[in-house]
Amino acid sequence: MERRSVILIPAYDPPKNFCSYIQELMDEGFRDIIIVDDGSRQEKSDLFSKAGEMGCTVFHHQSNRGKGMALKTGMREYLETYSGKRDGLITVNSDGCDRVSDIIKISEELEKQNDRLKPKLVLGTRSFDSPYMSNATRKGSRIAVLWFHYLFNARCSDVLCTLRGIPDRQVKVCMKFPERSYAYETSYLIGMKDFGYSEIPIELTEPNPDAETHFNLVWNTILIFVVIFRKLMVFGATSIFAACIDIFLFWIFTAFLFKNVPYPIIVSTFLARSVSATFNYFLSRALVFKSNESRRKSLRQFMALTAVQCSISAFTVHFLEMIIGGGAVRLKVVVDLALFFAAYKIQDKFIFKTK
Repeated sequence: MERRSVILIPAYDPPKNFCSYIQELMDEGFRDIIIVDDGSRQEKSDLFSKAGEMGCTVFHHQSNRGKGMALKTGMREYLETYSGKRDGLITVNSDGCDRVSDIIKISEELEKQNDRLKPKLVLGTRSFDSPYMSNATRKGSRIAVLWFHYLFNARCSDVLCTLRGIPDRQVKVCMKFPERSYAYETSYLIGMKDFGYSEIPIELTEPNPDAETHFNLVWNTILIFVVIFRKLMVFGATSIFAACIDIFLFWIFTAFLFKNVPYPIIVSTFLARSVSATFNYFLSRALVFKSNESRRKSLRQFMALTAVQCSISAFTVHFLEMIIGGGAVRLKVVVDLALFFAAYKIQDKFIFKTK
């Protein structure tokens, strides 16, 4: 049975069983296989030559350009040769650890998605309890899943698994994301969240002892999490700028201008926040959420949220100072940090929508 999915394998110094793995795929009906040699060593050239003789389409990068660039090279070939003729593209690792039976399940789901008006990205999802998953990977994956749901309002059981099926109509969309490294897969996963995900449970296998790993655990994990947290970091930067204005004005008001008025903390909080919120609104709209929502509507909602935040901040700081002391400014920093995470979620989901 010939499969209607195209296999894409980015390869950097693949193991010696590389061609036998390709043969397994071919035996199961995968006839269209794109391989991208991402600057492998010269002694690996025979593997790529043999793959070409087997009928694979092989591309070579003169030097290692990163997994993201290797995937894009393969996607470009898909768009030029197979677009509109196949169900989509399945990205497979070159180490042979992606089970062929799981790849078949991804292919079958791609066929179903291709018939939908709005096809979903097909994700292989691993069991985090597998004995073949390292503790570092297990912990990192669980953290990534929690933050992914919080930051992007999307549920994904395994953010870091790279066995995926990209529907035919979505391949061109995935090409738009700029990252070149391992972080590219996280980038297009985020970008595709509005299309939704179809998850296929897969089984982990014992690592191939002949496979070389080029994944720098610390550096590439940082790159991946930078992509995940990028929006929150920009939100944080704009919020810190507004918070500096807010706290500076709060200090001026409580220490000098309104020192002797009734409830100086509450009065100062509201006045300082009204100034800082104006800056925060325009920065958030333009730099963080890049929203095209009605300015009048979003400004009204933003100011309502700010008023609620302001009230919670003011009264919480006021009562905490009465109960435990410690200085109003210090208490305000702690309380506002907690409100920061709540504000991001509300603004992203309800206020700064992008049509």
